[in-house]
Amino acid sequence: MMFPKARKGVTKIFIAELFTLIAGVIGGILYVIVTQAGGIDNFSFEGNNSSSQIVLICFIVAAALLLLSGLLKIIGYIQAAGDEEYFTRAIIYAVIGVVLYVIAGFLQNQTSVVMEWIYTIVIAISELMQLLVMTSTINGLCELSYRCRRDDLESRGSTINKIIGTVFSLNIALVIGGRVLRLFVSENIVNTITMIVAIIIVILTVIAYILYLGYLGKVSSMLRRN
Repeated sequence: MMFPKARKGVTKIFIAELFTLIAGVIGGILYVIVTQAGGIDNFSFEGNNSSSQIVLICFIVAAALLLLSGLLKIIGYIQAAGDEEYFTRAIIYAVIGVVLYVIAGFLQNQTSVVMEWIYTIVIAISELMQLLVMTSTINGLCELSYRCRRDDLESRGSTINKIIGTVFSLNIALVIGGRVLRLFVSENIVNTITMIVAIIIVILTVIAYILYLGYLGKVSSMLRRN
């Protein structure tokens, strides 16, 4: 069997992404329920309140899926890195991204202009690291497809890489552009513009993620057959 480590690793990454997707759907449902109720404070998690119990169960399931997804991704990337170097790069970028997000967490509530700019830059670099994780993963999948003589999957991966690169570039531009706009126009106008652009980016992100998930599944199937 060709690339046994990559086969096991990519399969785990694919399953992890499915768990992430399910958790995202549950999270979306929770958001709608909580919003309709006027906020989480309106739920009582004591007693036999059925709606509150449903919200609590959904939250626990989503959190468990995200935790399991994270563990599977770590194991999957380490395994896949045994057969393809691009997955090693993805691990490095992911670690840098996590460190940057932790730093951003400490900077988030700072009120000085300088610290706000530092926070914006850290978030932008974090987004860049996330982009590099995605592109490195897809490049690894493309390389495996090429070595398995699947030119169609290699070409498809290159196309998806361009789409994901465009989406993340827009997101990074939104992070930095929103901060720059605040220097020249009012807060309300900036919030309106960023909200519209953010909605567009969210839609494009969902499309890109579905394409990525489908591609990941096809390469996983290819590796299991070879």
